Amino acid sequence: MLSAARLISTPPCIQTSHGKTDMERLAHFEKLIRLTTRWIAMIGLICLVGLTLATIADVLLRWLFSSPIAGVYDLYKLVIAVVVGSFFPVALIERHHISITFLGSAIGARINAWLNTFANFALLIFLVLLSWQLVLYVGEVRDTGETTWILQWSIAPWWGIATATIIFCVPVQLFVTIKDALAPPLQAGPGGHGTPTEIAD
Repeated sequence: MLSAARLISTPPCIQTSHGKTDMERLAHFEKLIRLTTRWIAMIGLICLVGLTLATIADVLLRWLFSSPIAGVYDLYKLVIAVVVGSFFPVALIERHHISITFLGSAIGARINAWLNTFANFALLIFLVLLSWQLVLYVGEVRDTGETTWILQWSIAPWWGIATATIIFCVPVQLFVTIKDALAPPLQAGPGGHGTPTEIAD
């Protein structure tokens, strides 16, 4: 019996009653997640630009007229949490976090895939714990009525928005974990890029 290398491009998929495979449905769902996370990141970017402009205006007014804008530092403390949180979901779905792949060619594609699944699962657990702690913190600052120093704005709503973005990261990372686990093992190629594993019949 002749042996030949076969390129595995997609894992086995179950055909649904609507004519779409499971992987096609995952791809469609991923597009929706990407769109949502990009809009969230866009809102965060707008907030960051607004905060930058306010800071520049404060510095210029302080320098030229000795009349700084009251509360810019308060605004910075509130907005920066929302800005940072808004970029987490898109970083997860776009796989922009740091990953180490130089061992891929040495340990084999299958073990590398297992390590990737373990890393995804560990990140998922971390996000769950982080969300839990942030929820506790928001409840604490709400109960104590903590406000900013100059503007006297309550910080609970702002941290509530930031916490919501982190909580949203949990289903996003869960999707990434499942999708990567269902994908075929990738063998690290030149430059660390993955290529589909070849197996013999």
